[in-house]
Amino acid sequence: MQRARFVTGCCIAFALPLAAGSQAAPSVAPDFPSARVAAGSHRIAEDLDDLLQFAAAASGATLTPAGRLQTAYAAAYLALLFESRAIGDRRWAQVQALAERSGDPRRVAEALQNRAEIALQAGDYRRCEELVGRLSGLASPGAEATAELFRAVLERRQGRLGGALRHGERALDLYRRLGDRLGEAQALANLGTAMRDRGDYAKALDLQLEALAIRERYDEQTETSYRNIALIYRAIEDSDAAAAYFTQALDAARRRGAPSLLAPILGSYAGLLNDLERYEEALAAAREALAIDQAIGSRPSQGLERLEAGRALAALGRRAEAEAELEQTLALGRELGQREIVATALLNLARVALDQRDRLRARALLDEALAGLETSQLKPQLAQAYELREQLATAEHDTTAALRYLGRRSALREEMLGARTSRQLAALQVRHARHEAEQRNALLTKENELQATRLHNQRLERQFGLLGIGTLLVVLGLVSWRYVSVKQRNRLLAENAGELERQRQVLSDANVQLERQAAELYHAAVTDPLTGTHNRGHLLRELNERILDAQTRERDLSLLLIDFDHFKQLNDLRGHLFGDRALVVGVQAMRQWLEPGDLLGRFGGEEFLIVLTRSDAAAALEVAERICEKVGDALRALDPDGPACTISIGIASLALVGSYRLEALIDAADQALYAAKASGRNRVIRYPSPTPLAKGSAA
Repeated sequence: MQRARFVTGCCIAFALPLAAGSQAAPSVAPDFPSARVAAGSHRIAEDLDDLLQFAAAASGATLTPAGRLQTAYAAAYLALLFESRAIGDRRWAQVQALAERSGDPRRVAEALQNRAEIALQAGDYRRCEELVGRLSGLASPGAEATAELFRAVLERRQGRLGGALRHGERALDLYRRLGDRLGEAQALANLGTAMRDRGDYAKALDLQLEALAIRERYDEQTETSYRNIALIYRAIEDSDAAAAYFTQALDAARRRGAPSLLAPILGSYAGLLNDLERYEEALAAAREALAIDQAIGSRPSQGLERLEAGRALAALGRRAEAEAELEQTLALGRELGQREIVATALLNLARVALDQRDRLRARALLDEALAGLETSQLKPQLAQAYELREQLATAEHDTTAALRYLGRRSALREEMLGARTSRQLAALQVRHARHEAEQRNALLTKENELQATRLHNQRLERQFGLLGIGTLLVVLGLVSWRYVSVKQRNRLLAENAGELERQRQVLSDANVQLERQAAELYHAAVTDPLTGTHNRGHLLRELNERILDAQTRERDLSLLLIDFDHFKQLNDLRGHLFGDRALVVGVQAMRQWLEPGDLLGRFGGEEFLIVLTRSDAAAALEVAERICEKVGDALRALDPDGPACTISIGIASLALVGSYRLEALIDAADQALYAAKASGRNRVIRYPSPTPLAKGSAA
């Protein structure tokens, strides 16, 4: 198929001038030459098909059944070369009928496979399932494996990941039994995509790298593997690696010369550009991909490309255009029954509604998206849905719901991007680097063995040669020549041994670097970048574990909820950079009065949590008063001539709250903080005491 598409590019370049004057091309954006090539190839296919049909009609009864089959096959293959799917479906149907009458199961299987592929690319999944059912009933070798592969793709596109994995593993087993390496690579790639949709990125990367190794050996579909690997790195937020693999994919697709290979890569690359906030480039890439897929009739891809165009337009402030693109995406996804497109369109429409503060519409869109995602288990989209639902609950001041969705999102992201997954991905990269090093080492070892064999043969030759030498001069000359040769061989062996040692050192350095990257990834995942404290997700998980430990050991635990007073006015008066400095200085002052084992983290905005693991209410009060005073002193030193900047603290202890629930403890501390704010700020209030406690006062 890839070689056919390469020939397509060459044929199009030659034939476009011939077809330019025959008839008007379909409407294609003038800024996208690749889309014009796709439309031009369709026009050429129509002209060639008309020519072949005229020749067949002129031959009439002189053609034998085998000749009619060959003519139909030539027409179908030309349509395939020039990527004209409508003509291709008609001609492959003709090939199928003629092959069935002549009893040629191999051609029947090929026709059914191509017709199923055309239906799949057009988004006609019901018709594709029907053709696949007929394909699996054939006795042709490989028909059942191909049918299982189609079923895996259909199941995945309709959001049924369990079925996709079962059919994919069955296809992989069948291709391996047949010894079909390219079929095996296709099955591995589809399994990897299903694993990526399920959020198992380590397994997905392992499968895609295995598929890439096979495809590089045969120089087939490498652009698809590069794109698949780029999508995994995009999902785990490694933008540099994703961009590098997308660049390889685009270069490989352009070398093939087939627009149908370029379009899905451009559409996926638009998603990465949106993530990097390069919205103008993202919009251009999405629209070029959309123009190509409209020309060749690939409907499922159009949905994803409209989606990325909508994201870019929304970020550029062109909300009306963005909503129009996203609504078209939603309608197309529903028509195709493709859950991924539907869910992602709903999430982006909900994001636009939240930006416009239309909470009622946002809630309806999110509820519909969650209903589909929680059954299909498309985990990356489900994590986005939980994040948007948390934002909506926060905007509606529903703290309980916001915490619930935050917990779900944190647990899901931990499952997909946690430390264990980071270590697995690092191990896969090490294994990939080790595999390349081992291949180089194997080549060097083989060369050493060859050199050793040559030396052995030369020694034998020298021994036998000496028997026939008649004079001392000839003997001395031969010995001298052999000595120089052996010395050269020994030097070559020493150089190869040094190269082996250098390769081992490269592998060792790669291991150290990847271990360091895994540690940095974990630290970034749990740390607030401004203050260096724990971030909200990690803080709440640690707090919940310490509450459970306190319950088990029957110990008390105290929570301090701290808020910087009048922080918005401080930002408005002195600027956000000064506000950031105030937060950093305040956090540094807090750290000085904490004991080993205490926990400090940023709860959100200017709010911070301190967890005193073994402190009762009285001890917590002393610590809180000391922190309140010392932070105030530090903030006054930061800006002696400015308005006083202070903090308020609410304290809650498990013994006084009477519950071991995380939400109950945070809510009690929040009530105490609210009382401190209402009582004039710059003070400490302990739950459940209604009386404000000024700095230095007793409870």
